[in-house]
Amino acid sequence: MIIQELNLKIRKLLSKNLSLTNREAEIESRFILEHSLKVDHTYLIKNYGLSIETNKIKQIMNFVSDRISRKPLAYIFKEWKFYDMELHINPNVLIPRQDTELLVDLIINQHNDQGKIDILDLGTGSGAIGIALGNKFKNAKILLSDISFNATNIAKKNILRHKLKNISVIQSDWFTKIPKKKFEVIVSNPPYIDKFDVHLKDEGLLYEPQEALISKQEGYAAIIEIIKISPKFLKPNGTLYIEHGYNQHKKVHQLFLDNNFTTIEKNEDLNGIIRATSGKIKI
Repeated sequence: MIIQELNLKIRKLLSKNLSLTNREAEIESRFILEHSLKVDHTYLIKNYGLSIETNKIKQIMNFVSDRISRKPLAYIFKEWKFYDMELHINPNVLIPRQDTELLVDLIINQHNDQGKIDILDLGTGSGAIGIALGNKFKNAKILLSDISFNATNIAKKNILRHKLKNISVIQSDWFTKIPKKKFEVIVSNPPYIDKFDVHLKDEGLLYEPQEALISKQEGYAAIIEIIKISPKFLKPNGTLYIEHGYNQHKKVHQLFLDNNFTTIEKNEDLNGIIRATSGKIKI
């Protein structure tokens, strides 16, 4: 079977079993083929007439079968791309999303990438944010933390994968085991979904670690704790960056005000939705 024939077969199976649009099925089929064949999109297009070995077809169809069971592609592939970096992924950590790249962009745009700054990534999961920053800020010292032992192991694997020497990892329930030092930057993508939120029934989220998604107090518990305690760990004029839900920015803004932050900024994602808030601690 040639690549083109297999591509059409996969698209039809995905469309039929997952109720995807033609465009969605096309994208997912391409992801599966590129990952399985270890090629990029350009190679795939130029070699549609290339025959695929039987063993490779079997592996590809196993991926398709897993996807039809509604398992996310990142967990099927056991890796996912974030900020142009491939990361090890498993069901112990959230799948890194493009929305979260907004936090990395903000920090890169607002800080000197040659600076010897200290950065803390709270609730790091796979390490996506901190590792993307470690790759950009070569002179920075970056500390990743997560309450999950399994998550810290995944983060350590990703640090090794990208051969970054400026990052360390600690298991900590938010600030409980963070060293008594000050940081120029604290960044976090914490759990912020209310346990009754209908979005938790979305097929993809059912596979992801619920403790990394759900927070008490209608989704605000982790956000409140981070904003409340961060000033004790920030250097003068240091900045906290936090991701939150699409409808949480007003309350998050008030929490920043209530906890002595200034220069508070609301930051929109690619869809024009406010998904991150940042603020500096008053000197």
